[in-house]
Amino acid sequence: MELIGKTFWRSLGGGARPALGLHCNLGHSGAFRGLGAELGDILTIRAPDMPGHGRSADYEANVMTGRFMLDAIMAQLDGPVDVIGHSYGGLLGLRLAIERPDLVRSLSLFEPVVMLAAKDTAAAEFAKNRAHMARVFALNDAGDQEASVRLFVEEWGDGTPWENLPAETRATFARQVPVVVASQADVQDDVGRIIPRLEQIEVPVLVMDGATSPAIIKPVCDGVAAMVQDGRRVTVEGAGHMGMITHPFEVAAEVRRTVESAIFA
Repeated sequence: MELIGKTFWRSLGGGARPALGLHCNLGHSGAFRGLGAELGDILTIRAPDMPGHGRSADYEANVMTGRFMLDAIMAQLDGPVDVIGHSYGGLLGLRLAIERPDLVRSLSLFEPVVMLAAKDTAAAEFAKNRAHMARVFALNDAGDQEASVRLFVEEWGDGTPWENLPAETRATFARQVPVVVASQADVQDDVGRIIPRLEQIEVPVLVMDGATSPAIIKPVCDGVAAMVQDGRRVTVEGAGHMGMITHPFEVAAEVRRTVESAIFA
């Protein structure tokens, strides 16, 4: 574990191949413990706490954008890595592969939230998701951060009822709402222009979703896998949006297959 500048980094596993783990909004680098245990024989996963998360510095409005996060990550990479990304971390992984293909050997993504990938194929679910996020924004703008993040977590969490979460966790989530809101420029509107550049990605790309995840996710994942050059789709039975954490054995098996395909390609 180390603090580099404003960013805390965690190292998991002891394999010869370097990997990069990028967590979801409201998460932290510890989300990769399960995968680190399952894949530690082949990978050493370095994972940062994103700004405003875990042990990294607090979020700074209008400064710590997706571009800022990507630059901070790239500054710590000195060669190609296998990228494992969850949700917003998956979105950042795609952008990294597009902008610095020399740094990415493979992509293993669990529900990358590039929502525009579903705009044309699942218009009703796309509109429903945007309406849901508009309510999240409105509550935050009204100054009710707890209600805002509760609405977000009830859709995108692990299914634990809000009232059953520890008070400290609820308070932390409420403080992190500005990060969630700021990230939606990438998630909902693709300001980083990921969608029109997905076809540039040549490395193996695994796109996973959970069978019980919000309905918008399947068409998003289908779209991403179809637009890259070497995409593979997997649905993890019994998993939801937090499946990378709740189902590490199943997810790790698919990541291993993807990493090995990149080794022997």
